[in-house]
Amino acid sequence: LIGCSFTCDEALLQSGIHLRSISQQSNVPMYNTNIRCNTAGKFTGNMVVSMKPIYCTDVVKEVMITTQYPKAHGSPVCIGCSESIGIVDLDKPDYGDRVEVMEGEVPVFHACGVTALNVLVQSGV
Repeated sequence: LIGCSFTCDEALLQSGIHLRSISQQSNVPMYNTNIRCNTAGKFTGNMVVSMKPIYCTDVVKEVMITTQYPKAHGSPVCIGCSESIGIVDLDKPDYGDRVEVMEGEVPVFHACGVTALNVLVQSGV
């Protein structure tokens, strides 16, 4: 269906981008959003996103790398401004583990493979 945030991890690490979930040996946090997916027949629902805190100075590099993976999760759907996609509290992910966004970092959100499960649940399947 769609890829996973782990798809790009090796490329991000090789470019020198720090990944908190790896250093903490935890799963990435994932959040339900207010971003509607395109309806397909009886399937309808909202996107789930994964979040990676990225140093502000690495955001452009992160976007350039992840854009090369359009069949996985591709480029970010949101950078910063979690409230704009319906995320109220970054400390309370709907799935996965909490990771802290440190000073000098910004939360970067990508479409997540958990979206498919979310759509199934929201569609009553």
